[in-house]
Amino acid sequence: MKISVKRTGGYAGLAEHVAAIDTAQLAAAAAQQVEQTLQSIGFFDLPATISGDTIGADLPRYEITANEGEQQHTVTFFCDDESPETAPLHRLVQTLSQMGGGGS
Repeated sequence: MKISVKRTGGYAGLAEHVAAIDTAQLAAAAAQQVEQTLQSIGFFDLPATISGDTIGADLPRYEITANEGEQQHTVTFFCDDESPETAPLHRLVQTLSQMGGGGS
């Protein structure tokens, strides 16, 4: 499974790659952790956009894209949103960035 995380938006409208992970390249335990996290939050069934409690056109957003075989799904949510809907996604972003999957 391949997973990428980008942070986009903000006043300058910049795009930054936060993480890029291929679970086939991870140790078995780490790959299992990532895949179980995606499964536990029902990632592939989430809506494409989760607005939570935050509103704003120029606020920074995270964009998580996961590819598994023929299945691909992208979920976008505000970086500063601390609602219950986005909490598992924030934990996923933190886990992926800690695994050393930072992009360019």
